[in-house]
Amino acid sequence: MARCTAVLLLAAILAQTAAGRVLQQASSTSTISGRAIVIAKDVKGQAPQRLLGVQTPDGRRIQVQLANAAQAAGLHSGMHLELTGHFSQPPQQQQQQGGVSAMAAVPAAASSRTFAAASIRAFGAKFAAPKVTVAGGAAPAGVVSGAAVTTTKAATVLSTNQLVTSDVSTIFIPIAGVNTDGTACTNTALPSTTAAQVRKAVFQELNPGGVTVGSTYNKCSYGKTKLTQANSLVADTVQLPCNGTTNGVAWSFETCNFNDFNGWSDAADEALRAQGVNLDAYKYKVYLLPPSACAFVGLGYVGCDGSYECRAWIGADFWTTPQAIAHELGHNLFLAHAGAPTSTGTFDDYADLSGVMGYCCSDRCPNTPHAWQLGWISVQQLDGTSLKPGQTVQTILTSNSASPRSGMRIVPSWAAGVDPIFLGYRTKVGGDASAGPNIVGKLHINSAAITNTFDPQITTWSAALAANQAWTHPTAGLVVRVKAAFPGSATVTICRKAGAETLASCRAGTDNDCNGLAGSADPVCARLLRRAAATAAPVRRT
Repeated sequence: MARCTAVLLLAAILAQTAAGRVLQQASSTSTISGRAIVIAKDVKGQAPQRLLGVQTPDGRRIQVQLANAAQAAGLHSGMHLELTGHFSQPPQQQQQQGGVSAMAAVPAAASSRTFAAASIRAFGAKFAAPKVTVAGGAAPAGVVSGAAVTTTKAATVLSTNQLVTSDVSTIFIPIAGVNTDGTACTNTALPSTTAAQVRKAVFQELNPGGVTVGSTYNKCSYGKTKLTQANSLVADTVQLPCNGTTNGVAWSFETCNFNDFNGWSDAADEALRAQGVNLDAYKYKVYLLPPSACAFVGLGYVGCDGSYECRAWIGADFWTTPQAIAHELGHNLFLAHAGAPTSTGTFDDYADLSGVMGYCCSDRCPNTPHAWQLGWISVQQLDGTSLKPGQTVQTILTSNSASPRSGMRIVPSWAAGVDPIFLGYRTKVGGDASAGPNIVGKLHINSAAITNTFDPQITTWSAALAANQAWTHPTAGLVVRVKAAFPGSATVTICRKAGAETLASCRAGTDNDCNGLAGSADPVCARLLRRAAATAAPVRRT
């Protein structure tokens, strides 16, 4: 009995010692550096995820395990990163985690492991600030007779961002995983969509009466950002073996983790190059994945600079869905998601149905802040200088769907911490010709902290106003009203609150409380005016 106890005790000591060695090895600090891969992962019915990785000089892509989501804040693909942490074996339950590409040499043995990042330093990404063009000025205010609110015409101050790109040169690569006998690999199936069908979903030239990826970009950008047969290609379906090793990293069609979908892409690139396809002619690469363990709508690199490739992946059910493809390419063009608050008080990153970066898959253009970010539209701009307290500005907003000079950006410089507010009227023309009734004929109100073309910040939808409807921002004291809506434009007023009405504001016809009423039409003013009249009336002596 004593002997058995001693054996068990020795085994326990050896197990603890071995565990200590493993822990020490796993926790040893390493440093890697290189190009960031930031991937937006879009899964139907789930909240979006942001994956991170690093690419080595020899082509390896290393998964990065974050200590917390804040570590990835402000990062986009193509940035230079320095990371400290340690390599660890990826847990089986953490399939489809993101990886970060590193430029420093990484041992081959580390290629199938994740890098747990204790700290991340980003540097080297500098982008131009938006250009603002000022033309003309505000018309002088004039007192309007009767009970109408005194309004000022909006100043012709236009805010225009740098164009994100004029050329979305993209190669679309359908992929199949097959055995040597031509049957589908384990845990996958042969694609049910052909390359010819994909071409009709991608190119406006092959489907002039329908909605395509090309028509979405060409029409929504007013021809500024083009995806056409002249600059893009849909390759024939690439057949890959069921497993392999590319750039020193093993992959398989039986699973769908970071190494797998990147490995399929690397292998497909190799196969196309062997066929003589010049992949360097295309900045953007969209990989169309077969039915597999990859249950997502799509993945897309969040941004990329001119020296770095841009990748996106489309799930098997969405090969011919233009909005899904335009959404993932939108991530490549530095767009984040288009969200909105829910009725339960939470935030849904996809809930802005007025923009392509919201939920898939109704056909529509980007929302106003994203169209402005891309450099596709120039918007009128108001701030604390052009919108004074108690002032009501009236303007005509041309439809975002019909004109590249449309929409408004209000910068509430007087309200700390409040993001700029965007107004955009949408109609059933151009890229919005197939948009639903929840979008067209409405003035959409969004907010976004976007500062320039290359700033992937989420946008927040607040309201969609029809004629004679109003919306209030309680913190900024702003009230937006749609006075009238027409087929191609809407007449809108923007009022900045100045507090309670006074006798002076009532007599001047200004609207201090921004309730849309002035003079005797405003109940508060009516009382103040009656009292003033009574006080001023002469006393009759008998």
